[in-house]
Amino acid sequence: MLFEITSDEARAIRAPFRNRALRLMTEHPLIDSHVDLPYVMRAISKNPVETVSAIAGSFPGHVDVPRMREGKLGGVFMSCWIPCHPGDDFLRPCDDVRDALEQIDLIQLLMKESDFQYARSSADIRDAFKKGKFATLIGVEGGHMLGNSLSVLRVWAQLGVRYLTLTHTNHNVFASSAGSGGPMSPVHPGNGLSNLGKELIKEMNRLGIMIDLSHVSDETMRQSIQLTKAPVIFSHSNARGECDHPRNVPDDVLSLIGGEEGKNHGVVQCVFYPAFTDKVRPTLERVADHIQYLADKVGTAHVGIASDFDGMEHGVQGLEDASKYPDLIAEMLARGWTDEEVIGLMGGNIMRVMDEVDEVQRQLSGERASAAVYEDRTDLPSDWPEYLPSAVRAYLEEKNGS
Repeated sequence: MLFEITSDEARAIRAPFRNRALRLMTEHPLIDSHVDLPYVMRAISKNPVETVSAIAGSFPGHVDVPRMREGKLGGVFMSCWIPCHPGDDFLRPCDDVRDALEQIDLIQLLMKESDFQYARSSADIRDAFKKGKFATLIGVEGGHMLGNSLSVLRVWAQLGVRYLTLTHTNHNVFASSAGSGGPMSPVHPGNGLSNLGKELIKEMNRLGIMIDLSHVSDETMRQSIQLTKAPVIFSHSNARGECDHPRNVPDDVLSLIGGEEGKNHGVVQCVFYPAFTDKVRPTLERVADHIQYLADKVGTAHVGIASDFDGMEHGVQGLEDASKYPDLIAEMLARGWTDEEVIGLMGGNIMRVMDEVDEVQRQLSGERASAAVYEDRTDLPSDWPEYLPSAVRAYLEEKNGS
């Protein structure tokens, strides 16, 4: 392990492995499971759609086509994210659903640009990679953007959303969050899933939407893994055993992940976010330490890569933007990882999870949609009697005894 040496020394050690890394990245897709480019697109223009074509050139932030090409990126999960609100008033008026749909629209427009191609399945990813295009998938980072409704989830599935992060940095109607690092007051029993959240897990299984457990509380992680019939993902998290932060995955949860019988076959995608990597020395080498730690706990077939580019002020030293992925791959090769292990780390592992999630969806294809509704909603049943047929009014009057 290269932890005790300087970054300059580490670069010298991995330099002989760079050509091997580039060869592997030419032959197999590296898939970054968390990039917040749509957020940047919305931040720099009042008319975000106008930014879509600009990605092909130099673009503010960590990600654009020239740097993605230099970094040999094969596929990317574009994340839809807007801030969430603290507290337990989940019925406060907001524009979360609208804003999420606008970001999904941006991603779909980006997919039509010449460098990008729509992807939902592993076969889609391989097809785009073969054509020299960036396989582009959609993730939604936070259940608050569902507007408390499983119906919205079902619409998202039709729009191609591939994963949903159950929470962001605050609790929502479905699940409890890990927060931002400070103390969090629970809003759900046991600080885990609500009853509606348990229905959400089942509905995500039925729809083939991957359950993302980054950002959630430890108990939400445990309950979700217990309930799900499909593998879970941590779309951008590190190991708490390497960096003690509530956003990272604790060892007891890692013990539930792996290839053995009775374990969840999910994947932990290692993130480049400095605070989750090392509070003193956040570097590429420390990201590699997290990858190795996780591999030792869950197996090399259950680890992947997630930058969080464009969702943070800056990446760790050595992984500053989308051009730097080859250095991380060379680092893992220098540490003795085999070609097969690295191919899995780059993207093979998360594609295997996608396939298993799709198989669960196929097995559940005969099940009906969940009828669960947030019990505190006051807008149902609809109360506009003046627009109802007379027969319906009579039915309701009889039913309600009026």
